[in-house]
This record gives sequence, C-alpha cells and structure tokens, in this order.
Amino acid sequence: MSNVTKRILTGTAYVTLLLVLLMQKISALVLFLIVAILATLELKKIFEKQNLYFQTWPTIIIGLTSYLAIIFNEIKFILFLEIIFYFISLLFQTRKNMIILAGGTLFSIIYIFIPLSLVIPIACYENEIYNFKILFGLLILIWSSDVWAFVCGKLFGRHKLFERISPNKTWEGFFSSIILTILTGFVLSKNGFGLSQTEWIVLGTLTAISASLGDLFQSMLKRESKIKDSGNLLPGHGGILDRFDSMLMCLPVFYLYLYYISPILNY
Repeated sequence: MSNVTKRILTGTAYVTLLLVLLMQKISALVLFLIVAILATLELKKIFEKQNLYFQTWPTIIIGLTSYLAIIFNEIKFILFLEIIFYFISLLFQTRKNMIILAGGTLFSIIYIFIPLSLVIPIACYENEIYNFKILFGLLILIWSSDVWAFVCGKLFGRHKLFERISPNKTWEGFFSSIILTILTGFVLSKNGFGLSQTEWIVLGTLTAISASLGDLFQSMLKRESKIKDSGNLLPGHGGILDRFDSMLMCLPVFYLYLYYISPILNY
C-alpha cells in the first residue's frame, strides 16, 4: 500500500471517528483524555531522545486530574493534594537535575492536558449547554488553516517563514492561510454552527495564526530530538502529536477569546 493511500485511509478514519465521538459530551471527554495520555507517551520518547529523564506515571496522574479539574471544579482539591505529594516525592529522588525532572512533568501538563481539557468548556460556551457544532466549526477552521497553508505554500511560496525550525513553511502560505481561513469562518457563520458572524471571522484569524505557531512549536521539539514524526500510531500521518499540534495551541486561544475577549467586545 502506497504512503498516499495510507494517508487517505487514515485521514478519513481519523476525521470520521473524531466527529462522531464529539457529538456526545461524555465520549468527547473520554476521547481527548485518551489523546492526552497517548500524546504524553510520545512526548516521553521526545524527551528520551535528548537524554532527558521523564516521569511517566506522575505526569499522567497529575495530568489526568488537571484535565478533569478544569471540567469539574469539585475535584480541584485532589489536584492540589497530588501536587503537594509530588513535590514531597522529589525530596526522595536520587537523580540529579530535579528542576529538569519537575519541569518535564509541568511542561507536559501545560502543553498537553490543560489545552485538551478546554474542549468541553468551549463546547458549552453558549448557555452552558454542550453544542458539538461549535467544536465541528473550530475543527474545520484548524484543518482548513493547515490545508491552505500547505497548498498555497507549495503553489506560491518563495520566502521562508521560519527556516531554522521548519524549512517548508513560507510567508506566502501563512498569509494565504489567514485570508482563506477567515473566509472559511464566514461560511461557517452562515451555516448554523453557532456563534456570531464576527466571532467566526475573528476565530478564523486567530486559528490561522495559532495553528501555525502550534505546528512550529512541535517542529522545534522534533528537530531538537532529530526525529521526523512524534510516533507511528497513525499510518501515513505520524503520531498523535503530529495530528494535534495545531489544536494544542488553538484550544487555549479559542477559550480565551470566547470567555474573556468576546464578552468585553460584546458582539
């Protein structure tokens, strides 16, 4: 089977499964929790490529509680207890570089678990009722941003965006992505995906910028570790982090905009 065929089959299955599971709140919650755990295991391999020790189980346990604490406020006290016990446990570690050890755990929680935990609050933005159509629209923005940046970069790209980190990305692809993702947001606003026209247009702009930053950040991690893909779980596409790198940066931006900026602007 050719690599192109693998990409098409895997991509189709990935998109279909994701959209189906997002239709229910509980399945979406479980899905992104699993994604967070798998992404953490891939991040562990990236750390190990740089000869950095990674505490897998403390990271997953505290990350899991952080994920749930953002959705369910009632369990925040458990998170605080876990953090206290974790720092106490570091006192008994015999390894050197405790800052690096604790930093790896903290980085994983901030980079993976917390962004993915925002999926449910974002879907419940309107009247605190879970609305999967908002998530569908945001995913369409993220995917369209990636596609436009790639296609327009291939067709018109001349000037490198960040050659040291990602030689194939261009300024032409980046600006084309912004314009076309804004248009995608406009189309979404006319087809019953919730939110106002202005909100979708602004989110289109924010998506194109934050998706590119998320992609560049993940590329930096892989380049420093001298690996091409974060994993091989998705044939033809690499690993979980390769597929969710844009989303990890976009979700916090979506959350901040919807809950803090949009109410102030009062569209």
